[in-house]
Amino acid sequence: MCKNSSSNGWGKRKKYADGQVVVAYRNFLGYDKHVNPKIALKINEEEAKIIRRIYALYMSGKTPQAIAKILMDDGIKSPMGKDKWRISTVLSILKNEKYKGDALVQKTYVPDFKTHKPKKNNGEMPQYYQENHHEPIIPPHEWDLVQVEIERRKGLGYKYNCTNIFTCKLVCGECGGFYGAKVWHSNDKYRKIVFQCNHKYDGDKKRCETPVVAEDDVKRMFIDAYA
Repeated sequence: MCKNSSSNGWGKRKKYADGQVVVAYRNFLGYDKHVNPKIALKINEEEAKIIRRIYALYMSGKTPQAIAKILMDDGIKSPMGKDKWRISTVLSILKNEKYKGDALVQKTYVPDFKTHKPKKNNGEMPQYYQENHHEPIIPPHEWDLVQVEIERRKGLGYKYNCTNIFTCKLVCGECGGFYGAKVWHSNDKYRKIVFQCNHKYDGDKKRCETPVVAEDDVKRMFIDAYA
């Protein structure tokens, strides 16, 4: 590595340590560069609406794949200005700490200044975390809840593909499968939505003895749990 490249790398790390965050504003949805050099990021209110919507959709039970489709159907451009949204882009937005006002810098680094190809920093270089670095788009406690939900879905052990806010949150106590929403009396005045184990009537398998639960009861139980 040449002397100049080494000096440049040291200079960047010194800026990071001093709290100076470098952001690719052009492709960073939700924020613009602030006119005041002492303030790193300025909220772009129109783009911030998209960010808040992504977080709200996720916490309503939507998957990153479903969110990407919704954004494309509504004609919303990706951070790169493309018509197509990638699932990885949605996940990246959901996990980005900058949306709660913090900043983790040097997530990537350039090991070879001849190629300038960035590499994910897995501990090879120091990282710097700045709390309350700028104005958040997502309140910190809400951002933290999203991270908990991301980990919860990872640990379910089943493919998460939910269309209802309560599905994939209700798990059968016998077989471990998800409860799903079913409609009873769909064409008459007794129409009712209930939740039951999705595997309750699978083929010749032994039926789960877990009960069917009315939607109103599910709502009440969730309210009681969060109260």
